[in-house]
Amino acid sequence: MITDPRPNDIFITRVYRQAREFERLDINGKPKNYWRRNARYLIALPLSVLICVLLPSGYHAAFLEMVATILSVLIGLLLTALVFALDKGYRPTDNDCADYNLDIAEGDEIRDIQLSVNRVRHANAREKLWIKQSSFYISKFNILVGKNVITALWALALVSICVLFSDCFTINLSDYEITVPSIESILKFIGLVIVTAIRFFICYFFIEILYNTTGIISSLVNFMSIKIHRP
Repeated sequence: MITDPRPNDIFITRVYRQAREFERLDINGKPKNYWRRNARYLIALPLSVLICVLLPSGYHAAFLEMVATILSVLIGLLLTALVFALDKGYRPTDNDCADYNLDIAEGDEIRDIQLSVNRVRHANAREKLWIKQSSFYISKFNILVGKNVITALWALALVSICVLFSDCFTINLSDYEITVPSIESILKFIGLVIVTAIRFFICYFFIEILYNTTGIISSLVNFMSIKIHRP
């Protein structure tokens, strides 16, 4: 069940927390299996580690330029898809899925009872289910696109750091030798850890963004296909 935003959450924290909750659920709000919940981690983590090991001297400038271009295109694509989905798919639920107020006569008194639409049987139950699924999907789509765009911006920032300090990020990690601890060696080791971490996260974010974008766009195509062919 998706929780309400916490009052002390900053925007980015709220988006990532809600995105994680949405990623655990399918279109009916039911928990997904372990693989579907964590596939992007199981793919991105080992690949990122492997690439960092295979490329000890870092990424080529042409590769970083290509990554930056792809991320920029994906950001524009995702924002366009978000506007399109909200324009074509969003439907206010107040008129269709509101609770029902029933007046029950008990002797000389009238008692007001409120029932959720989920507790009322309708002849058009399939239509009500579609409305509920559509509302859930648009909410999920909105959060996941927002999270993916934010992640792409983080990745662009890391790529920019690599380009700006290219001399530092072309250090070959395999040339590093463990020496007697000193201030200089400790500072060098910290620098190498930072360089390795940035290389890792560039690769990890890039793989995760590609994976998430594939899922987001394919789900939007499926959703709109169903919507178009509905009577």
